[in-house]
Amino acid sequence: MWRRIENWFNAQAERITAVFVPDPGGLTLSPYEGYLQVSIAEGLLGQRRHWAKDQYPALHGGVCLSRPGAPALEFTTVQPQDTWKAPGITLNRLITPEIPYNGGSVTVQAGLYRVPADGPLDAAIQVVSSLGDLLVPLRTAADIAGRVSRGLDQILGNLGEQPVLGVNWTMADGSLRAGRIVVVNAPDAPVEFAGDRLTTAPGLDFLVIRLHCRTERSSWLFPELTELIGRSAEAFFQYGDGQVFRDLRTAAVSLAWNSPDLTPVDRKRVARAVMAQVDDVLTLGVVPDVSGFDRIPPADDPGLAALTLSDLLAG
Repeated sequence: MWRRIENWFNAQAERITAVFVPDPGGLTLSPYEGYLQVSIAEGLLGQRRHWAKDQYPALHGGVCLSRPGAPALEFTTVQPQDTWKAPGITLNRLITPEIPYNGGSVTVQAGLYRVPADGPLDAAIQVVSSLGDLLVPLRTAADIAGRVSRGLDQILGNLGEQPVLGVNWTMADGSLRAGRIVVVNAPDAPVEFAGDRLTTAPGLDFLVIRLHCRTERSSWLFPELTELIGRSAEAFFQYGDGQVFRDLRTAAVSLAWNSPDLTPVDRKRVARAVMAQVDDVLTLGVVPDVSGFDRIPPADDPGLAALTLSDLLAG
């Protein structure tokens, strides 16, 4: 899928308008200091009225993070038919989870496809889009996304399908910042925003992709961690403060400390919060709240700089 959309975008370069509009005062992310999340902010299919009645739009979106010496990290998703509301506008559909930015280049892709209902591509998209809400670690999500992308690409190749609109935009190391990537299916099209909504020439297809850059995560919910915290409490009530409890306590804290879902400083912050919640069963005699973490220390906590995993586990 990556190569297919990239090739289409390069071939259509003189027939479309593609620009990046930075957010006024928007954050520029430095490596290891924040998170990137990408969404489809807005889209309009002005030409959809010329489609057959049994055809609908499906959006393939993705992000690839590449840096020297590390494997590329790819995330892709497919938005199904119900994403697009008449007359074709969609708002605020996520393409990626919150991804820690560890440096290197970032490539953002989106491709709109015209899908005949009840065909092989329709069947594949229904299956793939149902995977979008899985809560899994980033590396697992990236592996699933890669397999899905390759499978869809084979189907598209067999059918000879090409995007009706697409964009392939790369931001080099040091230039990742909050803003919007806009693609319009006409050359030199006007690109202006009234609030959060794009205004351009009437009757054109367009996509607006938003890049959210944050130093603080919007959610601290991690299913693997909450499961281990709950299991540690069960072990304590069943066996007491013994080896089983201690092993699960170590596993939960170590998982947070080494999590690829977090920036380096946030690994320490979450590990300390996990430790505090696991130890509730020791100090308070209650099952810890595993709905999230409400005791995350601030990023500038002076105790984080010298904190080690062994010191944390010994506490």
